[in-house]
Amino acid sequence: MKITVIKGILEPTNLPKRPREGGFFFILAQDFVKVTSHDTRREQVLAETFEKSPGLFSLSAISKTGLEVTNPKWLLDSSVILIASFAPFAYASDPSPLQDFCVAVNDSIATVFVNGKICKNPKMVVADDFFFSGLNKPGNTSNPLGSKVTAVNVNQIPGLNTLGVSLVRIDYAPYGLNPPHTHPRATEVLVVLEGTLYVGFVTSNPADPNQKNKLFTKYLYPGDVFVFPQGLIHFQFNVGHTNVVAFAGLSSQNPGVITIANAVFGSDPPINQDVLTKAFRVEKNVIDYLQAQFWWNID
Repeated sequence: MKITVIKGILEPTNLPKRPREGGFFFILAQDFVKVTSHDTRREQVLAETFEKSPGLFSLSAISKTGLEVTNPKWLLDSSVILIASFAPFAYASDPSPLQDFCVAVNDSIATVFVNGKICKNPKMVVADDFFFSGLNKPGNTSNPLGSKVTAVNVNQIPGLNTLGVSLVRIDYAPYGLNPPHTHPRATEVLVVLEGTLYVGFVTSNPADPNQKNKLFTKYLYPGDVFVFPQGLIHFQFNVGHTNVVAFAGLSSQNPGVITIANAVFGSDPPINQDVLTKAFRVEKNVIDYLQAQFWWNID
């Protein structure tokens, strides 16, 4: 929830919360609050409620109803103008650091598990905690997909912990593919150093059921940059006769990867075939064939 005070003072107070109702209550220095809604009956009920308790209401309760709180008298005599947007705050994938650095402790020797990684004693931190060597070396593309991702994230550089960034090198043999996948925790910015790539991403499901997911594609050449928004399915394909080298920055210390085919057809245990036959509208023998394949992870 986003609250913007344009004029006056908005005072939050931690009043007792009723069961199943969280959030802050707010006191407005104003005698009259108008409530508008697409549901006229609900509007009347809430308006009557607020008239009995002017100036005091729960934003958490209002946000659940999708109502808009306005004040029609602000031009004349209001002391507070409030604009409330009931969409959640937009945060980056990783939290901001609260210190200069928080070098990660190896999970295998950690006794406490947290969202991210716990910090190494700052007195024990050394330069190598912020260092990685080897991105000048080509990755081994001798696999069914003809590509290789060399990741440099918090698992390779513990000093990346809490800093919200990571890096990958991607090598593609001729006609090599980085198959459709997503990064659930990061936006990706990719730059091509050598060769030609055909890249693209697909939007999430549109609000209009009559519309289809939209595909954005581009041919990239050395020096070209392309952005893959966080969480969206994307891919890269080497359309040339020579090797391709690309680097990508990601907005998370641990972006995560979900390769679509691997996740759907190669999970352990496998997804129930009745689910997949209905979802993909194919016969069971097709699902049998796909689940029997070896799904290769390139990173």
